Amino acid sequence: MLDYIFFDTTLSQKFKNHLTKMDIGFEIENDENFGSVQGEIVLIHDDINDDTLDRLQVLYDDLQDELEQLLEQGEDSLLINAAGMQTQLKNGTTCTLRVEPTVVTRILTVLEFDELQTFVDDIARSVDNPDSGHFCQRLVE
Repeated sequence: MLDYIFFDTTLSQKFKNHLTKMDIGFEIENDENFGSVQGEIVLIHDDINDDTLDRLQVLYDDLQDELEQLLEQGEDSLLINAAGMQTQLKNGTTCTLRVEPTVVTRILTVLEFDELQTFVDDIARSVDNPDSGHFCQRLVE
């Protein structure tokens, strides 16, 4: 199963409506492990073709951008009570990383969301491929 987490019911409904139009079955779970805000997780089977999954990822990314805009428009700019980011592991599975919301809020005051995503992906890649060598070394590509 692939999971997509939402903290805004309107954005979650847009995603579910799209899945329904594409005739993709889904399940709903509520995740209470994110802190004071309960996230809704939309689960779909991972046996969907790659093209459809790519289109769903684009839609999900667009909805996350919408969420970011909603947060920025709020009175408490970028104040969030729950945070999670998705990254793809070496074996191809996607996982959601639960992140301390205050840390994400502080990071997003200096980085764009895509920069933070790149940083998280770099960390996941480093965990998947540990390197215990010296940090100060020339990388030959």
